[in-house]
Amino acid sequence: MTIGGLRIQWHRAFFLFAAVMLAACSSSSPANDSGQAGGGNGGAASTDSGASTGGISAGGTSNGGSTTSAGGTTVSPGGTTTSAGGATSAGGTTSPGGATSAGGTTSPGGTTSAGGTTSPDGTTSPGGTTSAGGTARTGGSSATGGSSGGTKPTGGSTAAGGSPRGTTGTGGATSSGGTTSRGGTTGSGGAISSGGATSSGGATGSTVSSSPSIQLIGNKIYDTAGNAIIARGPEDVAAGVDQTLDVDQVSAMGANAMRMLFTLDAANGMTPAGFDTLLGEALTRHMLVWVSLFTWDSGNNYVINSALGGGNFYSLSSPTSTACSSATPGPCYLAVWSRQWLKDLMSKYRGNVIIDAGQEFISTEDASTEAGRVAWANAAKTNIQFFRTQGYTNPLEIMANYQGRDLYGIVEYGNAIRAADTVIVSGNPQTMFGWQAYWGTSDGWYPSWQGGLLLGHSGVVTGAQAIHQYAVTQPFPIEIGLDNYGGDTNLDYQSEMDQAAVDGMSWLWWSWNSGKKTVDCPVSGTTCQAYVTGSQNGFMGAKPLTR
Repeated sequence: MTIGGLRIQWHRAFFLFAAVMLAACSSSSPANDSGQAGGGNGGAASTDSGASTGGISAGGTSNGGSTTSAGGTTVSPGGTTTSAGGATSAGGTTSPGGATSAGGTTSPGGTTSAGGTTSPDGTTSPGGTTSAGGTARTGGSSATGGSSGGTKPTGGSTAAGGSPRGTTGTGGATSSGGTTSRGGTTGSGGAISSGGATSSGGATGSTVSSSPSIQLIGNKIYDTAGNAIIARGPEDVAAGVDQTLDVDQVSAMGANAMRMLFTLDAANGMTPAGFDTLLGEALTRHMLVWVSLFTWDSGNNYVINSALGGGNFYSLSSPTSTACSSATPGPCYLAVWSRQWLKDLMSKYRGNVIIDAGQEFISTEDASTEAGRVAWANAAKTNIQFFRTQGYTNPLEIMANYQGRDLYGIVEYGNAIRAADTVIVSGNPQTMFGWQAYWGTSDGWYPSWQGGLLLGHSGVVTGAQAIHQYAVTQPFPIEIGLDNYGGDTNLDYQSEMDQAAVDGMSWLWWSWNSGKKTVDCPVSGTTCQAYVTGSQNGFMGAKPLTR
């Protein structure tokens, strides 16, 4: 809806609020309750080791020896509590499989961690596409106001209470402050030529050299066997260990990918070992996983579970020059990513995981202007440099400006942003982008606004046309986000899915409904659910990772 020129959308915040609370309630137990009580206040988390790996192991052995959790105990997935005592800090331990710690050492497969890039032997494969679905109401959410200037907040912060996965609740943060006119913004440099629409055709048939990690080469994603991936699957708020059932159910439908939104809140009692269990199930199912961070519990001041390092999310010490706050949440996510348990998990599963290094962007700039795009691009570069200096070697994804919807910003600044990445494979920086193709609103605003920017003059570019003419023609992967909400993709979901299939592009669906054991389709209901999960252009037509 639109109020005074400010486009406001609350359904995703509303869903997440409901989704996470359901997990908190359904997983209520003495162990869970003590985890909540032990969350604590304050507790900066900049570059400390944070919480322990919580029993994360590779091939059955503990990763880097015994570990300590922030609260002195580690909760296992089954809820048992074991004393971590004087266990060793995860500090400088190497991840299983030879993944690297920060500082310039090279990881297997030719990728390098921060400092010093190396190109491995493989060569880039022509054509093709990939990208991987999109949307994340993960990050970017803000308790007090969302983005300024006519943006449509999606996934912004959620109010306290609420339940997890698959149900709808109430609330959700709404954006306040500065409205902007719709349209009227100008791009820098006029029209951007797409170079002609191309079809990726046989993207899945192309291969590159095998690697211990997921690889980004050209505009494709490759699995560890060197085969191209066209990812299709849902997004899921990971708030309970029992959500291994979600992984099993979506895999049984044919999906080969998903986004897990790691829920940090003490109310849910998640531990590193719990997230390890979820990722391990995805690995067993030969799935690609995007990992985001998520917090929702405003009623408890966004207290992070002690087993995950504790602290109040929006009060963490920022590792960048920008303060961590609800108005600028990006540095808050980086503060959590500096914790050792995440480093260990991401390294352990580098053959299946892409890190959401820039979630839905919120800043003090008007996101619909060129100044907003510049702020987004600068923040993206900072985030990439942060992850590499912290030792992460996984591929990274940066969600587009305007909380995911600004495809023009990716086309305009994508190459400059990727140049900040020091992990290189066959000459390709290991950074990709996410684009929420939520352009199906009944007022036609997005196709007109983005069309004018992409074309360099007044004109309309639909979501499907944007996929074919601009997204697939970029020299890097772009993941597409789809849904069936009236304020987002709406009725355009089928045309965008069909075009993505023609062009061999990946997408993720917002969102998975654990209660109903299917995807959320609030506008089109069962017709949409059947197409998303049961058609050849949907989950059913996806192919699992080779290994």
